Amino acid sequence: MENVTTVHKIIEISFNAAKPSLIIESDWIIIAAVIIFLLLAIYVKRNFSKWFRWHEMEIEISGTPKVAFKVERNNENLYIANRIYIELTTRKAAIPVDENKDVIEEVYDSWYKLFGIIRDEIKSLPGEYLREHDPTSALLGLTRKILNEALRPHLTEYQAKFRRWLEIQKTNPKNKDKSPQELQREYPDFENLVKSMKEVNKILIAYADELDKLIKGK
Repeated sequence: MENVTTVHKIIEISFNAAKPSLIIESDWIIIAAVIIFLLLAIYVKRNFSKWFRWHEMEIEISGTPKVAFKVERNNENLYIANRIYIELTTRKAAIPVDENKDVIEEVYDSWYKLFGIIRDEIKSLPGEYLREHDPTSALLGLTRKILNEALRPHLTEYQAKFRRWLEIQKTNPKNKDKSPQELQREYPDFENLVKSMKEVNKILIAYADELDKLIKGK
């Protein structure tokens, strides 16, 4: 009894010079398999690929539970995250504060500018970034939360009072030979100010670290 071998034609290309025309032939089983594969690939891309492009950012703001946002690693979020990350790491924000070496007035100048710049960045985002784009809103929501619940309260409570006191002390002749670091240590509420400042500093450093992970896809 002869063995019957089934041969499936994968693809056959021929050229008809008389017309002229190009003829491509294939076995219907191969065609069906290719169609199924393409449909499956589209389904997987639409429904499962995002699972691997989400980054969970967790930030602990003093006095509150950890704030967790799931942010998608897409072009819009990477654009926003990179701009905020640069502002944080090039200012005295995401760098540890040392009250013995740093000048608090300069740190406040940097923080105040940071607050305004990030706020302006959020306000100036094109409408297409925000329209029906929950992942971007999540990143911006976390940023607003950090600004409003970490940075703003400290600036409101300490900055104006410290600057007023410092301005008066600078005009006092007995302080003319003191360094800024020496003078600021004489502020009556210096310990509480520094403690609060370091808490904010810690949050900003953690936020910069999370943005770095989002950008690099860690």
